[in-house]
Amino acid sequence: MNNNLVLAVNEHDEEFVLFGKGIGFKKKKNDLVDKSLITKTFLSKDNQNMVAIIESIQPDVLDVTEKIVTYGEGQLNKKLNGSLMIALADHIQCAIDRQKQGIDLPENTMQWEIPFLYSKEHELGKYSLEQIKTELEISLPSSEAAFMALHFVNAQDGVESMDETIFITKILKSIVKSIQTLFNVSLKKDSLNYSRFVTHIRYFMNRHLHNKVQESNENEKLFDIIKEQYPKSYACSLVIKEMLNSDYNIDVSNDELIYLIIHIERVVSDTQALE
Repeated sequence: MNNNLVLAVNEHDEEFVLFGKGIGFKKKKNDLVDKSLITKTFLSKDNQNMVAIIESIQPDVLDVTEKIVTYGEGQLNKKLNGSLMIALADHIQCAIDRQKQGIDLPENTMQWEIPFLYSKEHELGKYSLEQIKTELEISLPSSEAAFMALHFVNAQDGVESMDETIFITKILKSIVKSIQTLFNVSLKKDSLNYSRFVTHIRYFMNRHLHNKVQESNENEKLFDIIKEQYPKSYACSLVIKEMLNSDYNIDVSNDELIYLIIHIERVVSDTQALE
């Protein structure tokens, strides 16, 4: 595709996009790739046809997306799912195409909620827009930052699809609303405990969506201690438990409530300490 990006297949005919400085220099179809030059490997999800996807994305869009992903991994301090680059590049290309055609997406309430629910990822969404403007000389609408943020959320959780990420985001919004209403606070979104709380909810929901919940009654004594020590956070956890059960048919065990209570207590305490 260019000097730094190549579309390649392995011995099992699996398709990858490989990034590395000079990896595509003077290369032509069917040449072998120098593995020592590979710095990043990206793949498609669900056995999608990589050739068809790549053909619809301009090489310079892929190039800037790789830089965005690398920066994102540094900011989040974690290795992101290998499918992120293709998904994000495809999103960016579609956004560019829509703008050239004068097509505006209808306003979505999600774009106003994401900066609060996922503050770090939203900052990466804004960084993405800055890089696109700098590298490609294209100014995309600021609302795109929220939707790009969801790609970074999705790449961290190991969920199956963007639909699952949006579903989890909807539930997270309901949980945050319950906490803020009961404690009459606006949670401090840039605190470490808030970040841990959001991560806990995402992994908690991921386990439920994929039936990876293990029931146990080994912590009943700890549960009794926690609910007595933090009565208001316990009451809040019961409200959330009832909401999840009635609205989403999700059962929350006492073991799971223990961690939820502790996270509620910490994230609320952070906020109240500043008031």
